[in-house]
Amino acid sequence: MQSIEAVISLVVFLSIISFLLISSGEPRNIDDSLYRIQLAEDAWRVLYLRGDLQGLNGSAESRARLENDMGTITDETALCVFMGGVEFTSCRGDGISGSAGYEITASITRTAIYDGKPRRFQFSLAK
Repeated sequence: MQSIEAVISLVVFLSIISFLLISSGEPRNIDDSLYRIQLAEDAWRVLYLRGDLQGLNGSAESRARLENDMGTITDETALCVFMGGVEFTSCRGDGISGSAGYEITASITRTAIYDGKPRRFQFSLAK
């Protein structure tokens, strides 16, 4: 009699366990938007602290210095950096015009001095 009770208990236990495993089988998507925005904030802060945003203007020297450091960020994070759309970017010349071929993962709006005047830039990280 005890063996029949043990078998019934085992069947009930296994059915409950299989139900729990099936119901939680699909992994839930983790909302990592806060981390992506923090990564964009950190990338902006790196460019700011390195002095790339000081004396920013349309000159080739200013662009090259900024885009060189953006390239370093891209190398470390595997994300393209866009500032002001494609005005300044670390992914220039890869055959894709603009940021249309990329999936923007984080975007923040920041103000920088451009040609001696404050200007708001959309700063984005993209895959």
